Amino acid sequence: MSKPAKAFSKLRGSTFEHPLPPYGYLYFDHLNAEFQSNPSQNMGTEIKEVVDDLLKKRQDYSLTWNHLYTFDLIISRLLPPERLAREVWNLRARFRDVAGLTLYEAYLASKPPDLASQTEEKALRSDIEYLLGEIYLRYAITPVNERARDRISSRIMASILGGVALILVVIILNFWFRDRTQSFSATLLPVMFIGAMGGLVSMQQRYQSVSREGDPIDNISQLTQNWSRLFLPAINGAIFAVLFYMIILGGLVQGDLFPKVQNLEDKTAGIKLNGLFEYGKPLSSVDYAKLIVWAFLAGFAERLVPDTLSRLITQKQGEKKTST
Repeated sequence: MSKPAKAFSKLRGSTFEHPLPPYGYLYFDHLNAEFQSNPSQNMGTEIKEVVDDLLKKRQDYSLTWNHLYTFDLIISRLLPPERLAREVWNLRARFRDVAGLTLYEAYLASKPPDLASQTEEKALRSDIEYLLGEIYLRYAITPVNERARDRISSRIMASILGGVALILVVIILNFWFRDRTQSFSATLLPVMFIGAMGGLVSMQQRYQSVSREGDPIDNISQLTQNWSRLFLPAINGAIFAVLFYMIILGGLVQGDLFPKVQNLEDKTAGIKLNGLFEYGKPLSSVDYAKLIVWAFLAGFAERLVPDTLSRLITQKQGEKKTST
């Protein structure tokens, strides 16, 4: 029943080499106690060398999930036939908790060995090794997943802090050069900033809610995309916030939920861009608060502005058909 040591070495090199956390060492000691409780097990010399190497790594605190996986495989291959069914039952329960109900139901649909009937020993051992491989793959990938989430959160936080610093600089410049910057910065820049922050918060929530079920490698790849993509939601959020501000200034949406702004002066010669923001400021602090909320929603809800524009187009087309 023993396998060559080369086979175990191949298994040890197949997963991620990350340090084993403290609770992993507790589980290793549990496995070692089970292993030592059966000293009469007939092991080959090569298997014993692998076990001795694992115990040495335990003393040096240099174990990884891969080593734990190897030890668990060795013990499972030394199990007597009468314990196989109970081991399969235990591993299936662990697999359901680790992989999730969807993947567990897919596993059951593949018709694994029936524990209620007389199943061949070979089929049970094969099922044990499959379940161990799936369980330990997720044990090894979980730290990678969490580190990727932490990096994304740190980058988003750095971007938010950078945006806050930029706004503070603009406020200071506005205070020093009030006549030159007030009309431009008092409304437009806060709208752009809040929209960008809405986009970043939306992206962070999407990353935090990435499913842990399914293919673990694919889940990791979703979290480790090119870092430059981090700025796309912020850019889109700023653009959508400005567009929604233009919709409000144009009077295309109205109601108590939307902010009221100063009317633009009737100038037959037209108006410059800075005049647009000078005369299009919110009338009160309440209206300013509403504008900030809508700017955040425009960045946070990616479909808010496109859907609003689509409704306006549909409404306009309906009016044309009615008039004709």
